[in-house]
Amino acid sequence: MSSSNQQPRTALLLIDIQDGFTHLTHWGPSRSNPSFEANIKSLLPIYRELISSTTSRTQTSPHKIIHVAHASKSAQSTLHPSKPGFAFQSFATPSTDELVIEKNVNSAFIGTDLEKLLRQHFDGAPGTLWVVGLTTDHCVSTSVRMAGNLGVCDGLDGEKGEVVLVENATACWKKSEDTPFDAEMIHAVHVDSLKEFASIAKTGQVEKLWKEWISDAN
Repeated sequence: MSSSNQQPRTALLLIDIQDGFTHLTHWGPSRSNPSFEANIKSLLPIYRELISSTTSRTQTSPHKIIHVAHASKSAQSTLHPSKPGFAFQSFATPSTDELVIEKNVNSAFIGTDLEKLLRQHFDGAPGTLWVVGLTTDHCVSTSVRMAGNLGVCDGLDGEKGEVVLVENATACWKKSEDTPFDAEMIHAVHVDSLKEFASIAKTGQVEKLWKEWISDAN
């Protein structure tokens, strides 16, 4: 992750932070990263402040928030649009001016306009895509891999942009009581495997950079 105070065009992608994932055992017997909720609660207001600080009457912000909701095709799923679990969790509820994309597979890029939206936002220049959300080993991993493969952050001249996974702003579940791999191990292995596709950062590092950008803009 770049530590430069020069602000590229960036986007914050929040994946599947929905009420259906609040059930303690539906997705597995235990979950990784108990700090997930606190870190999202901390990150999102700071990024919103960054957008506000770089917006004026004559200038739109170079930063954008995009929320992704999983819309299951199964009527029995807690993430089906007809179910209460489809709603965003209260601390990650989109503001009226923030984009919301619905998907029905693991990747946020398949069957959606996400790639087009990001390329339009980055406007031909290299940009940065910050990724947070649920779950580390499914939709987050798949979307990070596709973002890297598609080169959605790269400039038209070939200059590389950057996908950044905020590793402690994601979480996943242990798959069953029988597996020897606990949730934290699954989380760590998937984060490590994504280093081929993205930079890996922690919440504190990202917040520090954003606060520096906010200070520069004021």
